[in-house]
Amino acid sequence: MSQPIKVISFDLDDTLWPCFPTIRHAEQSLFDWLQQNVPEVTRRYSMDELCDKRKQQIRQNPDMVHDLSELRRWSFIQLAEELGLSHDWVEPAFQVFYEARQKVTLFDDVAPVLDSLTDSYSLVSLTNGNADVNLAGVGHWFELALNSAKVGKQKSQPDIYRRVQAELGVQPSEMLHIGDDPVHDIAGAQSAEVKAVWLNRENASWTEQGFEPDAIITSLHELHTLLDSLSDQ
Repeated sequence: MSQPIKVISFDLDDTLWPCFPTIRHAEQSLFDWLQQNVPEVTRRYSMDELCDKRKQQIRQNPDMVHDLSELRRWSFIQLAEELGLSHDWVEPAFQVFYEARQKVTLFDDVAPVLDSLTDSYSLVSLTNGNADVNLAGVGHWFELALNSAKVGKQKSQPDIYRRVQAELGVQPSEMLHIGDDPVHDIAGAQSAEVKAVWLNRENASWTEQGFEPDAIITSLHELHTLLDSLSDQ
């Protein structure tokens, strides 16, 4: 029989809440603030143009992609340089985005399932993004919260999962990871010898070649049955 699962780690964006409306709201809040406080930016770029510009900067700076907060600050500095502005608005602008980014609406299955797991498992949150579990109102479920900025590598690499194992004193076989992204969640967890569950809320087809999830669920409500099946192996 395999070792029992002791730690369950969860991705955040698109696992516990939908990402697109969260970020879109934050981008709109930022743009509204810029219109009032740095109108030189919004006269030059629309909100969508600013988003496209930042996506291009991400592609051009892969060494910064593990720290989205610093990358966003850096993108503001680039804007200031381009438009001949001072940098005194950069941190206030970032804080507007950051605070708005924490306003999330959980999927309906999150609260009841995480409530039911906390007595039996240590729960961990792992993200490539800059959601703060406490500001987002989900921190009470998690014994440990890590992001790629703290670890220095994205979730597609084994480092963040190894960090969980070291901090909580568990073996890879005692850990289970749940997330929506095939590369960052499934391949990443498996690279650290952790079983990986694909949360496939949209009933999409698995299209990746060379690896596959250890299990697939379409709702967190399926987790208890899955955990029971793993304990019987």
